Amino acid sequence: MVTQEVLCLSRYLEEEHSLDEFSATCEEVLNTGNMEKSEVSGVVAKADIKPKSIYRAKKWSDEVENLYRFQQAGYRDEVEYKQVKQVDMVECWPETGFVKKLQRKDNTFYYYNKQRECEDKDVHKVKVYVY
Repeated sequence: MVTQEVLCLSRYLEEEHSLDEFSATCEEVLNTGNMEKSEVSGVVAKADIKPKSIYRAKKWSDEVENLYRFQQAGYRDEVEYKQVKQVDMVECWPETGFVKKLQRKDNTFYYYNKQRECEDKDVHKVKVYVY
């Protein structure tokens, strides 16, 4: 059903509807009126979303740190993790916002510290995906 909704949205984009028509249609298709933000992100995460491009990180940031943790556990990023594990939220440290715990595809868990774990020598290994 989500695949049909995504296809429907792409058809509307191809037909070049005005912004008003598209936003009304998007609301109708996804029926997000009664959903909370986490539910909407869950619908998006369950759709089979593929990245459009990729590049390597050049310098460390909070985003690069979290991507490093996802990739260390065997996932592209948070989007793929949510697709595979069918979860709405990822456990994060409240102090730093970094990922706290991830479950690998073989069901073993990775636990991460509050502090930075991606060293400068590993930053260039992190892949940043653009959707």
